[in-house]
Amino acid sequence: MRAILPPLLLALSAAWCGTFAGGATSAGSAAAIASLLGILLWTGPSWRDPLRLGPAGRWLPLALWAVALASWWASPVRRAGWVGLVLLPAFLALPAAVARCWPAGEDRRRGLRGLAAVMAGVSLWALLDRLLLDAPRAAMPLGHHNLLAAWLVILLPFAALLPVRERGPWRLLGLGALLFGIAAVLASRSLLGGMALGIEGLLGLAVLARSRSRRWGMMVAAAVLAAGLLLGLLLQGPRLARIATGEDLSRRARAVYAEAALEGFRARPLLGQGPGSAAWTAALFLDPVPGVNPWGETVGELHSLPLQLAYELGAPGLLLALSLVWLFLAVRYAERKRASDPGLLLAALVGLSGAGVISLGTGALAVTALPLAAAVAAGAALSCLPPEPAGGRAWPVRLYAVAAAALLLPGVLAHGSYDRALSAELAGQRARARGHLESAVRLDPGFPLYRMRLALFRGETPREKIAKAELARRAAEDGHGVALLWTVAGVLGNDAKRPWTAAALHNACSYNTLDPFPPFYQMLVETDPVRAARHGAHALLAEPSLAAATAWERREPVFRRALEDIRIWPHVDLGWKEAFLSAAPSPGERRGEWDWIQLGLDTEPGASLSLSLFRRSPWPTQWPLVPVRLRLLDRLDLPPATTLETTFWTAFHPSVCAP
Repeated sequence: MRAILPPLLLALSAAWCGTFAGGATSAGSAAAIASLLGILLWTGPSWRDPLRLGPAGRWLPLALWAVALASWWASPVRRAGWVGLVLLPAFLALPAAVARCWPAGEDRRRGLRGLAAVMAGVSLWALLDRLLLDAPRAAMPLGHHNLLAAWLVILLPFAALLPVRERGPWRLLGLGALLFGIAAVLASRSLLGGMALGIEGLLGLAVLARSRSRRWGMMVAAAVLAAGLLLGLLLQGPRLARIATGEDLSRRARAVYAEAALEGFRARPLLGQGPGSAAWTAALFLDPVPGVNPWGETVGELHSLPLQLAYELGAPGLLLALSLVWLFLAVRYAERKRASDPGLLLAALVGLSGAGVISLGTGALAVTALPLAAAVAAGAALSCLPPEPAGGRAWPVRLYAVAAAALLLPGVLAHGSYDRALSAELAGQRARARGHLESAVRLDPGFPLYRMRLALFRGETPREKIAKAELARRAAEDGHGVALLWTVAGVLGNDAKRPWTAAALHNACSYNTLDPFPPFYQMLVETDPVRAARHGAHALLAEPSLAAATAWERREPVFRRALEDIRIWPHVDLGWKEAFLSAAPSPGERRGEWDWIQLGLDTEPGASLSLSLFRRSPWPTQWPLVPVRLRLLDRLDLPPATTLETTFWTAFHPSVCAP
């Protein structure tokens, strides 16, 4: 029974509880935690040197956790890293648990068959989704093409073992898993996935070249590798050309994320911003580029694991993590000659090497299917070693698993209350939804999303307006650097006439200078006409349709001054300025029917506050904010200046948000 536990864990995480969307549900999150801690309880791996790194290296996992603990303690957003801090020892112990599931050759054989079956199923799912549903890239079931490619790259070497070792149906299963997996990686069109696949192929050829009894296997592998690399180059050719000419938007966006990561690291090089903090604090250091970063973008990770580790844990955390990985690979490779199954050990090391390559382009550790796959690969390598020395006790790991479950229980229950509130809201039961949100806040008071959602539920009496504004302000403070939370706080604070409104709007603006709503509301609360006009010009550059707002009817001099500010605004396309200024309405045209410009919360998959930043199910909401005259909208149908590649990034530097 134990032999199939790792394949079952992989299947569960890749198909549901460890995916980008599935792991954000309360049931999926609870299942991921339960399965991870459950396998530790069942197998009871030894707490002494679980990664078998030797007398000196055995302290590296403990040192890494100690640095993570110190970084968490000093972090401005402790709640962001709480789950990761508690579960880090579980992921470090998981390879030893996997090794206990495969103590003998027959167990490993059954485990490999299970891994190949899971990989074949996931690959077919991805390919069918791409072909039958006409998806732009293969991404399912993990939910993103880079995540799918990373998961497959880690496990592909195991599938390659079956055709060499097995006969009959199992050989066909391994060959099918290998071919389907390669096809799914290519269909994902992940550039780093293709590079990792090529490097794995070269490493595999190097291994086969040393095995004289497997010359036919080397020839087949060489043919498959050559065909895969050729297809990859053909598929990625246009993008490689765009990258070479500097026209690839993805590469340019990654450069923005990398600069933010380095800025955050330089701000706190010793302890970093804290584990899990990238999603909540990256906006503090990110300077968005017009035409590259949309104003509603939510940056949930910094798209490079080494940079994200440096950002979150500082230099000591990064060095410890790299040292642990390097030492594990070096020690395992040195032990290959005395391993009971050298082929499996080398396949595991090849898979982990591919994971290292693709980690340069993704840091999505919150999508637990990826660290689970890497832990299973490491466990496969450990299973090939001689039995553990006597003296290791299992009770400390089992005690840790129980304690971790108890520590995480309030957050799991709060997550369930949030999901029930979402279901009640979708069913039109607003009173019930509000009650569930209040329960979520009580159970997990430091989680910003729950308070923000509760603030949007409060009533419209003066006392209730003040209460919901204060709720939103507390949520924004807990979220620290999440611009949208400060926008909600600023809008509600303006409605309730709170004294901190201007400061909240300044934070919202400076954390995302491409968002039109914070400067528009800054214009509303500013008493000095010159500064108000400056904020108004910023808002109009970011959203031209705001020129139809009814608020200008009481501020016509401010509007005219804002137009003059736009005329002299630096680094904005002159043709755009001319088109906008000619379309700007005169006072006599501001009449007729009106409607709202709305702020969409969780309405776009790529800009979901709940899913990307807080790993919670999206709660689609259209929040009406600015009333506008309908008859003026057609003439103001211009793209925002913030979306034009001809707009230089300094045009919307955070300094434009200053009072």
